[in-house]
Amino acid sequence: MLPPRQQPSAAGLQTSLSLVSSDLRLSPDAQEPRSNSDNIRESPTESASSQETWPTAAAMMAKKMENDKVDNGCPEQFIIRRVSGVDKISLRDIAGEQVDIISEKMLCLPDDFLDELKNGLRVMLEGSGGSQHREEFLILQKLVNTRPDLTEKTLIRAHRVQLEILVAINTGIQAFLHPSISLSQTSLIEVFVFKRCRNIACQNQLPADDCTCEICASKSGFCNLCMCVICNKFDFEVNTCRWVGCDLCSHWTHTDCAIRDGQICMGPSAKSGAGPTEMLFRCRACNRTSELLGWVKDVFQHCAPAWEREALMRELDFVSRIFRGSEDPRGRKLFWKCEELIEKMKGGLEESTACRVILMFFQGMY
Repeated sequence: MLPPRQQPSAAGLQTSLSLVSSDLRLSPDAQEPRSNSDNIRESPTESASSQETWPTAAAMMAKKMENDKVDNGCPEQFIIRRVSGVDKISLRDIAGEQVDIISEKMLCLPDDFLDELKNGLRVMLEGSGGSQHREEFLILQKLVNTRPDLTEKTLIRAHRVQLEILVAINTGIQAFLHPSISLSQTSLIEVFVFKRCRNIACQNQLPADDCTCEICASKSGFCNLCMCVICNKFDFEVNTCRWVGCDLCSHWTHTDCAIRDGQICMGPSAKSGAGPTEMLFRCRACNRTSELLGWVKDVFQHCAPAWEREALMRELDFVSRIFRGSEDPRGRKLFWKCEELIEKMKGGLEESTACRVILMFFQGMY
């Protein structure tokens, strides 16, 4: 099964989103996100994180003041509405207090104050504030996740910003706070109650394709169209060996997750069920196997000519890790060829040459 193709980005969002597993909890011991420039020889443990650009508080205030100018031939006047301490609400109030009470209070608050609330939560989700922000977010998430009153019926009465904040807390995804993302009230509620995919680039109704497998039925919020069946996370990597799809049930798995979980291993030929063993992928969703050598060949033939230098080195590293434990001759040869090309590229070999060499290698194997 070929890797997923990129779907159109939502509402002009240009960057990737922060991710959490489908149990919707953050661990204090979770690793910080990796950048693409990290050492590609390591096996990543987390999916891509957010690199979104957000307006500063000063910029938002300047915009607000500009929109409120009184153009009557007199010197410019600025209208700034101040919020008293009695009227203010906090993120903890939104996370813990009754929906309709908070909604009524938010109706009386100015937009710039609501923007500050969203921006404060975004900073927490970025993780730049260290352990203090992480601990505060865990408190907010616990408040939300232990409330039995947050249902479709009650959330209909929520203020728009209140609902965006609740969804961002529940999922751990800051994209729901982004000013260019505008999902309907119904869609936000469906994401909150696990009836719609939390991946903004996907947004399918759940269970996707009305799948009745055990994983789709038992994992709240899981989407088989865009999430890994092992770690339950999604990312925006496409045209890559980072994801391996099942030829039979079309569920997806991160290659690294499959390697760590023992789902990529030696076994009898997937086609004949007998004869020499080869490197196989066993899908956790349907427990059936797919051969990997032909899959890797197809991915490289379709995608490698468009890869840039870093991408090609990363893909060669994926293939090297997949076939490192191979015991059949063709798998071992592919492992050593990938290792050889990675070292040569580190020494200055052009990516076009490396791409041509690996494609010729695949042709010679069949």
